[in-house]
Amino acid sequence: MKIPFRIFVLTFLFFVFFQPGQVFSQASNFFSENKYADYPIISLKENFLGNPIYFIEGKKIKASEVKAYMEIMPGDANDFMKNNTKAMTGSGLSLGGQLIVWGALGYAFANRDNLNNQIVRNWIIATTIGGIGAGVGRPMNRDGVRRINTLLNKHNYLIRQDDITKPYLTMDFRNNYLGEKIDIYDGPNLLNKSRLNQYMLEFPEFAEYMRKSQRNQNWSSALGIVGLASTAVFVGYILTPQIQSSTPSNILLPLTMANIGLSISGGVIRRAARNQTRQALMKFNFGDELVSY
Repeated sequence: MKIPFRIFVLTFLFFVFFQPGQVFSQASNFFSENKYADYPIISLKENFLGNPIYFIEGKKIKASEVKAYMEIMPGDANDFMKNNTKAMTGSGLSLGGQLIVWGALGYAFANRDNLNNQIVRNWIIATTIGGIGAGVGRPMNRDGVRRINTLLNKHNYLIRQDDITKPYLTMDFRNNYLGEKIDIYDGPNLLNKSRLNQYMLEFPEFAEYMRKSQRNQNWSSALGIVGLASTAVFVGYILTPQIQSSTPSNILLPLTMANIGLSISGGVIRRAARNQTRQALMKFNFGDELVSY
């Protein structure tokens, strides 16, 4: 049986124009009915090694679970997994480099009574190799965590934007000459000190965590000054003719131990400051919904 041309055309137009409109309407309803209401807020914390750890209402979850929640924005979900891998890889390289430095220090310490030129050279070469590994891994880890931080901020805002009745604050962190600086943003705008202090007066729970973070940032700056001085003395010493003598001074051992100690303690304090800032912002943005990790 032949189908009349007019009916064929009308049927074709129906599927071309009406059905996509129906699909678009369904998609619009999905967003307008706030289907994100059941999605949980995801918290981020850095552990002792700098690895990102994720929480929902105080319960630790896997990165794969975070990705599953972020699939509402597939591009962000893929970026999240890439940066999670980047952060973990950078942490591994950094730890491996530090282990080489510690091993070199143990080698020098074991031979401290016979610290000749060959031992010192071996020690410095191993320390340099380890330092390069840590120097490559640390920025990888930091960049991965920074990007994850941004993606989670975006995700949490997306699923709660209808409930947010005040500015949505986010954070970023960057290196400076004395270690690290944490910046707070209100949308795309950097929050100045007076505005931040005003928010701290208005929201006591936010202020509690921010004060802890600010104390740790001050300690980080102080350790940064000491670390720069110690590094300058160390580099200056190994470049002097004294290192060429047959009996190099044992000052290299305490200098190296001081640098390692400052590096470890500085990293711990900076991570604590970032974690406390994240908690402060979660309290500010979402209030009692956040269960601290």
